[in-house]
Amino acid sequence: MQIISAKFMRGVNGTDELLSDGIPQVALIGRSNVGKSSIINSLTKQKNLARTSDTPGLTQEINVYSINNKFYLLDLPGYGFAKVRNGFARACKN
Repeated sequence: MQIISAKFMRGVNGTDELLSDGIPQVALIGRSNVGKSSIINSLTKQKNLARTSDTPGLTQEINVYSINNKFYLLDLPGYGFAKVRNGFARACKN
């Protein structure tokens, strides 16, 4: 499948009507800082569609992208080690 259009819809925390509108969803899940957001940029051929960082834990909500107006690609927060805003690190138990 060729991706012709990709659009950031919004970030979601908790429940949201966007996630229950009947449009199929594909979720990217994995450990913190393994390249989930980078894969979205690569697949869509858009350098800055999904924000990336060298610091683990940048994605803190479910980021929803509409792909070809046919399905949603969900960029989920990583699990494992993440650096939080106040400077303290936290380790999430698997």
